[in-house]
Amino acid sequence: MKEFEKATSKVIENLKSELVKVRTSRASSGILEGVLVPYYGKEVPIKSCATINVRDARTIEIHPWDKSIIQQISNAILKANIGLNPQVQGNIIRIVVPPLTGETRKQLLKVVHNICEEHKISIRNLRRKELEKIAAQEKNKEISKDDRYRLEKEVQKVVDEKIKIIDEIFKKKESEIMSD
Repeated sequence: MKEFEKATSKVIENLKSELVKVRTSRASSGILEGVLVPYYGKEVPIKSCATINVRDARTIEIHPWDKSIIQQISNAILKANIGLNPQVQGNIIRIVVPPLTGETRKQLLKVVHNICEEHKISIRNLRRKELEKIAAQEKNKEISKDDRYRLEKEVQKVVDEKIKIIDEIFKKKESEIMSD
């Protein structure tokens, strides 16, 4: 049962890390999470070769540790196709996060909804596997029928809690996207 709870908690953590990458109308260093930069022959995340600062609600500043890769970072951001336009200003890359249009907000909401649904499905799949284990234990006479029903209820309780958490995360992200 503890393994099941750990596995469902990992699904929630994964959801949170994926949603950080989804852009809202506010500047966030998480927007750049998936951007990889060619650095000494390897593709590395921006945070591995630069400091990322959020100056205000609309501005992100990137301070590369090695000044020679400023252009590679700028190009990587453009290639990532995340709707941001980096501006090189001396040894700093500045990104002004444009306000979201109504259409963009709707598209982002669909993306967030799909991500949340995928994670709900993951939790349900974990539930199915756990219930199969419990049924096998009963069949092998390792647990009684009463224990089986008790364990199934516990599993369902955990699933309900995790689905509720996912719904709350979705509502929070939805309000971030819809507000300016």
